Amino acid sequence: MSEENSPKAHRLAVARVLNEVRPKSILDIACGFGWVKPALQFEARVFGMDYYCDQPEGYDGFERADFNLGVPDTMGLFDAAVCCEAMGYLQNPGMFVASVRRHLHMGGTFVLSVPNPTFAGARLTNLVQGAPRSYTGFIENRNPDPHMPWLALGIYQLWLLLGLNGFDRITVQEVPEPKPKHAWERVVGGVAKGYLRRRLRKASSDHERQLWIQAMTDQAIYGRQLVVSAVAV
Repeated sequence: MSEENSPKAHRLAVARVLNEVRPKSILDIACGFGWVKPALQFEARVFGMDYYCDQPEGYDGFERADFNLGVPDTMGLFDAAVCCEAMGYLQNPGMFVASVRRHLHMGGTFVLSVPNPTFAGARLTNLVQGAPRSYTGFIENRNPDPHMPWLALGIYQLWLLLGLNGFDRITVQEVPEPKPKHAWERVVGGVAKGYLRRRLRKASSDHERQLWIQAMTDQAIYGRQLVVSAVAV
């Protein structure tokens, strides 16, 4: 397996969801070199969409498109959609999520991964620099690049975007990575969990309780990666 298709931790989590759901058709958004199909343990038709790469080997279809404009209408309907490590670069995340929903069958699964902007260690970075950790500084704003600074889409932002655009059963998935990576992160994480427990006790509905339960997972508190699944309703 090439380096581009290596089994990174967030990919293992995304693949686990797909292998549990076993959709017949999958749309791989910002597919890159095409790691999704080789990771499947079942037969499925996989279609790719990317602006910077060509059709991956073995994929059943492909469309070159800028996901900032949403999923093209020509791409049809799917049983599942995947967007890995790309949503943080979106300029129009709400429009994008709405377009994903339009291309999923009722009950279809959307799985996405983003860098977790609010894990315990990053909270201290935010305190110092006033912006979430990113691959580069937020300086270049004239020319688009496939690895521009990513915008902070944490569990709360994803909960809002997914819920407003036709998704339910929003779930933080376990990623195989150290949680926490450093012992001192337990102090910051403990404070965060204490706050979330109070919010959970005061929740006025089951829907609100589900948010605090997901936000209180070790993955959301300590994980460097955030993998979230949701179901189209």
